[in-house]
Amino acid sequence: TTFKDIRGSGEEESEMEGAMAMVKELEDEGKISERQGATSLLLQTFLLVFAAEWGDRSFLSTIALSAAYPPLAVVGGASTGHGVATALAIGGGTVLAQYISEKTIAYIAGVLFLAFATATTV
Repeated sequence: TTFKDIRGSGEEESEMEGAMAMVKELEDEGKISERQGATSLLLQTFLLVFAAEWGDRSFLSTIALSAAYPPLAVVGGASTGHGVATALAIGGGTVLAQYISEKTIAYIAGVLFLAFATATTV
């Protein structure tokens, strides 16, 4: 199975072709390469998750657990829990992206963020 076989048809295909053309153009100009793109995505994802997790409740509970239990067991449990939660988020996002536009998802996320911020301050 190739990328062309699984990429879809209709509107999805034209969007994919546009995105692929943009990537090809950037590659031709020497602004990106496949390796740079993957490295950049890995770094961006790491920084986003790290910044989001720093100082939140799961971070603080992991500190408390590591003070009371063997650190290796805490690392294993925390890594597994975070990995499963991330896999569910990725799976859910992939499914949602098939039915809802990225712009709509961004608006929903913004509204939810504001709702949670309001609930936290009240």
